[in-house]
Amino acid sequence: MTPVYLFGFVASFLAAVVLVPMSNVLAKRFGIVDRPARRKMNFRPLTRWGGFGSFLAFIAILGIMAAVFPAFRALLEHEFTFAWGGREETVRLGGQLAGILVAAVIIVIVGTVDDRRGMPPLVKLLFQVITAFIALDYGVRIIGFTMPFSDRFIVFPRFVSQAVTVLWLCGFMNMVNLADGVDGLAAGIVAICGFAFFVISLLQQQAGVAAEQMKLSAVLATLLTGSAAGFLVYNFFPAKLFMGDTGALFFGLIIGCITTVGVLKTGAVVAFVIPVLVIGIPFIDVVLAVLRRVRAGTAIGQADRSHLHHLLLRSDWTPREVTL
Repeated sequence: MTPVYLFGFVASFLAAVVLVPMSNVLAKRFGIVDRPARRKMNFRPLTRWGGFGSFLAFIAILGIMAAVFPAFRALLEHEFTFAWGGREETVRLGGQLAGILVAAVIIVIVGTVDDRRGMPPLVKLLFQVITAFIALDYGVRIIGFTMPFSDRFIVFPRFVSQAVTVLWLCGFMNMVNLADGVDGLAAGIVAICGFAFFVISLLQQQAGVAAEQMKLSAVLATLLTGSAAGFLVYNFFPAKLFMGDTGALFFGLIIGCITTVGVLKTGAVVAFVIPVLVIGIPFIDVVLAVLRRVRAGTAIGQADRSHLHHLLLRSDWTPREVTL
């Protein structure tokens, strides 16, 4: 699978470098522009549809990989069976990938509409939940965990598994969205996450833990890393464009799916901690933002200027220093 991984990263990076400027042209054509405002860091109008180019790069290279590499096609035919909800279920990796792609298309459409016209926070959250349920229905699900210091595996009841999976996927979508406040910050975090999850997937393969699912996780991680790094070429300070909700929701969904089909398949409780540590900065920011808004009696979706990057900027850090 090494050629597949290498191709996935290099090709998705180059594709993003080519396609992101094209999405910039489309954004200008349709007037999808983020204008300067009191709570924002940009001081000139910039397009906010750049994430669409990364999405196209991810999808295009995935399709090319399926056409070019027999090993990848064979991987997608792999099936595994597990007991869940009182009965056995069989999931094919190709089905899991199809669910991820369907969910990705829907959340990108939601993001483009939000970038173009704006969308009430509750409506956007509803679409995130629907997207998560679609991925879950195709086999992207958290079914349980292994008790610490034992081999006992605790299987979640069906409704608990559904709730945990939906909260997990929606949480990552919103974490990336909230991190998108300084040039290069969200894309940089996504690229780091993608590389970290790729390494974790490789290590778990060597340990013999759900090896085939770890291979799919690793492939997705290479595409995520490459497409995010390609976008970062245009988004690092001073940014030429923004990813918008289109990119933030897409990247967040893919991170959530990678961890669900890969990292969490280790089964141990500690597996839930690993992704949170990797994406720790936006996770802390989300928790603080929710507590702050609940305490102030404002809507959880209400924007403010008290995120971690805002505090650092007010402490005389430069945008480049904050991102780094």
